[in-house]
Amino acid sequence: MDTNIKSTVLEVSSDIFSGESVVPAENDLIVPDNMPDILSILQISANCAISACDAQNDRILLTGNVFFNILYLADTPRREVKAINTKAVFSNIFSAPGVNENLPVSSKAVVSGVSFKLANCRKLAVHADVLGSVSVSGNSQLSIPTEIEGAEILTSPLTCSVIKARGTAQETVTDSFELPASKVQIAEILRDEVRLSDKAVKVIHNKAIVKGSVTVTVLYSSEAGIEQAKTDIPFTKVVNVEGLEDSMDVDCTIDIQGWETALSADENGEQRVIDVETMLYFSVIGRETDTCSAITDAYLPGGRLDCDRSGLSLTTPPISDVEECAVKGSVRVPSDQGDIESVLDIKGCPRIIRVSREESELIIEGVVTISLLFRTNNPETPVGSFSSDVDFRHSLNGENFAILPMAEADLKHMNCSIGSGNTIEIRGLATVTLTSSAPLERSVITAVRVGEEEKREAPSILISYIAGDRSLWDIAKKYNISRAKLMAANDISSEDELKTRKALVIPR
Repeated sequence: MDTNIKSTVLEVSSDIFSGESVVPAENDLIVPDNMPDILSILQISANCAISACDAQNDRILLTGNVFFNILYLADTPRREVKAINTKAVFSNIFSAPGVNENLPVSSKAVVSGVSFKLANCRKLAVHADVLGSVSVSGNSQLSIPTEIEGAEILTSPLTCSVIKARGTAQETVTDSFELPASKVQIAEILRDEVRLSDKAVKVIHNKAIVKGSVTVTVLYSSEAGIEQAKTDIPFTKVVNVEGLEDSMDVDCTIDIQGWETALSADENGEQRVIDVETMLYFSVIGRETDTCSAITDAYLPGGRLDCDRSGLSLTTPPISDVEECAVKGSVRVPSDQGDIESVLDIKGCPRIIRVSREESELIIEGVVTISLLFRTNNPETPVGSFSSDVDFRHSLNGENFAILPMAEADLKHMNCSIGSGNTIEIRGLATVTLTSSAPLERSVITAVRVGEEEKREAPSILISYIAGDRSLWDIAKKYNISRAKLMAANDISSEDELKTRKALVIPR
């Protein structure tokens, strides 16, 4: 028996591999000869940058660097604060069956923990745990039957987000800024930090124009003591992306791969100018939504259909939202460090603890690890440091998220004030990015073969008694007749009328 079968080609983007691993990075450090001995370690901070992420046959190689900054109290009569910078390499091989060197890889790395061991006043070992994650996705095409002539069919809409364009680029942003006239010249840069503070993307044919700024914060020493300077440096980068159109949904990520700061002299010959060089890596992905009506069940009245089924795992178009969360709390510094006279520097590292749902609300719970550097009235340790956690909680309407979203936190700004009894009052604002891309599992018919129905003896009158929650589709399919014929024989116009019936006449 011949019948006409129409199909459509559905393009699908799916994850081929994803994985994450904690990778160590460590180094042994000797204090340079021109620097004083270590009396005590004040703070150790670390940032990491990926240098390469290469897909190979059945594996992915991730490598990068961790940049350590060590602030210590010098064992000198003046107890100055000194800084040492060093770096360590991290590397990891992910076993990734099915991956080959022609596939693009997305990667991310963050420092999840820092520790140190002080061997003596001239030697210490630093260690960082790097959480590295990689993912590989690819496109494939599926031929999906959508119509079968003469057959009864059930269909379901399939909607998936398909990657249509990718592009990457690198850019080095350079700039300089000068201290205000009220500040004395810089003796030494103790610590520098660069973070992305703004981003906007405009798309034209085959190009993504990315505008933003990086915030540069420098902690330095001078004759006036330890001070801080901050500035925003704007940038614009055109990323060439073949096939990118403004009608697409566009994701742009910017990774800071590293930075350098240096001192230079102003027109009066004083070291009041800070030169900054920042290395940025841009990744742009353009997505389109592809939709078709796939057949989930079918039968052929008066004939036989042999159907091949396949389970599809699709990715729905991502849903994202950015929320601002207030951070407020207090930190009490132990009294054995002396009374706090002033806060020299405050840093915050936020992380999400959990995302949960309470009825229609999403609840975001997190913590910000606060690191303080402060001046005390103790001449033996005139500068002290302390770390503590401040919790934050935020709720929002979660109706847009069918499943619990992934959440990432960043710190927008933070400040503090000194209270009584060595208490530091913390106030800040964290931004939380929520992303949800629900996996869509569907069992669909991917191939159909038509055969002749076996002839069977049947009574001239057949009655089907209705039990359970059987539908018109279930009954018509069982007896291999069309739903229209079944409804006409029983004078039924809708599925709801089944509720009033105890039995149906099955026409032959």
